Amino acid sequence: MHLKKLHSLTLKTFIPPFIMTLFVSVFLFFLVQIVITYLDDFIGKGLSTFDLLTLFFYAWITMIPQCIPLAVLLGAIMCYGSLAENYELAAMKSSGLSLFSILKPVFIFILGLAFFTFIFNNFILPVVNLKFSTLLYDVRQKKPSVNIKEGIFYNKLDNYSLRVGQKSKNKDTLKDIYIYDHSARMGNVIQMYANSGKITTTADSSALVLILKNGNRYEELNLQENIGRKKKTLSQLNFKELQVNLEVEDLKLKRSNEDQFKHNGDMMNVWQLDSVADSTKRLINKRLIELNRQAKEYFYNRIAQKNREPDSIKAKNKNPVVHMDTFLTKLKKEEKEKLIEGALNQVRSNASYIDGCATNFRNDQEEYNSYLIEWHKKIVVCFACIVLFFVGAPLGAIIRKGGLGLPVVVAVMFFLAYFILTDAFMLLAIDGTVAPWLGMWSPVLIFLPISIYLTYKAANDSALFDFATYFGWIYKLKLNKKKN
Repeated sequence: MHLKKLHSLTLKTFIPPFIMTLFVSVFLFFLVQIVITYLDDFIGKGLSTFDLLTLFFYAWITMIPQCIPLAVLLGAIMCYGSLAENYELAAMKSSGLSLFSILKPVFIFILGLAFFTFIFNNFILPVVNLKFSTLLYDVRQKKPSVNIKEGIFYNKLDNYSLRVGQKSKNKDTLKDIYIYDHSARMGNVIQMYANSGKITTTADSSALVLILKNGNRYEELNLQENIGRKKKTLSQLNFKELQVNLEVEDLKLKRSNEDQFKHNGDMMNVWQLDSVADSTKRLINKRLIELNRQAKEYFYNRIAQKNREPDSIKAKNKNPVVHMDTFLTKLKKEEKEKLIEGALNQVRSNASYIDGCATNFRNDQEEYNSYLIEWHKKIVVCFACIVLFFVGAPLGAIIRKGGLGLPVVVAVMFFLAYFILTDAFMLLAIDGTVAPWLGMWSPVLIFLPISIYLTYKAANDSALFDFATYFGWIYKLKLNKKKN
């Protein structure tokens, strides 16, 4: 009964800082990776609140998996640091509980969290990435919204040029309006002038609606007078009120088909990644077999056939292998030049073909590596949660500090090290310097011995950060000198 209360106490101490850290870290990653990175793509596009909130919601969800390890690390340090600072950890140990028994409830929670993270990465995250990437692409492709400045011609509307002399404070009432209509593709054949007017949009935002008041409309007409002769006339309309619709279809947010983005690795689950990686590997092997066949049947044999000696020369030569210089000396100058030019052309063609094959191999290999990287990424983050827990929990027990002071500094330092190692090894894996599995698992493998060492130290109540333990011999040396 008492053990259950202790387990409940430990979980209640761990979960609040874990949730708080997860929320804060997701928010910071969201600001850095989404808002700051794509801010220029959002400004001036006239996006609706719903579209922006939808985009931000998808982006927020994509940040969660990469922030869970940080939340586990910091939550563990704060939890067990607080227990140690308040001597609750010492009381648990004095009652006969080992460190592993104290860690057990949170460790079980971490195991469940790791399993949930895999389910999230494998089934939910690919769908969210697909929707986010599609919507972000559409937002970035959208043209800026109409921003008409006073006294300057606005030419970003297809087939129209618009100038406004003055705008009201709410920007819907205009004065001194000039409109040039180029929709006839014949120049400024239609011109409109108005003293004032109002501007609105249609319900579906597909057109700007201008209500012009007290103005003139001029249109130049071409009339057929005789065969082969045209006569130009000018039509003038004086109006008190005239409605003009300016089409702005290109300024609407057009939604793309999600199918064209489904082939990216971060939008697939592990089984789909297995399938496409296997297909890509077979394609690479097929290209290698084709290159080998091409080399044997086209490069070598064709050159050998071209450079084969005439039978008359071959009959006189007892040695079947004839050196090239000996062979060339027996040819006429014109034949020699023709043979050399043909060989050079053949070599250039072969070199160009090999360069193209090398480029295809490199692209296919990078694509293959990216699929394997995404496959391992969905799994490695689950084990990272476990390893970083056994880094954070012992650290909290050793430093004996809770709250947002030293634990946050230590956790951020460890997570930055893990984050930098992850990015560095991922780049090496993408380039093919190291195998994808090694590139993705190396940070976890590096932190694994650190977690074992810290857990061992915490289990034995070692004063890891007590500098007197390391430099005490200096004090003893000085003391011995004074005695002598």
